Amino acid sequence: MKETRYIIHCHHCYTTVIDENFICDTCEELYCEECSYTFSLHYQFQGSRCYLCADQARRNKLTKQTIRENKLLLIQR
Repeated sequence: MKETRYIIHCHHCYTTVIDENFICDTCEELYCEECSYTFSLHYQFQGSRCYLCADQARRNKLTKQTIRENKLLLIQR
């Protein structure tokens, strides 16, 4: 049986550059600082939320190429 490794990554953009303490209060997934509603808009009184659960637009739009590159890097690890 093949052993599967779980690499910690952002569940939106798939980057592995994240702080393990960034967990969305709503969906309970890990996210990076770029995908953070709290850090991008400074609404810390509303809790820790990723931008999808907060229903807000991203500061920097994700492109398909960025997501593809991050997924490839994740697979290669």
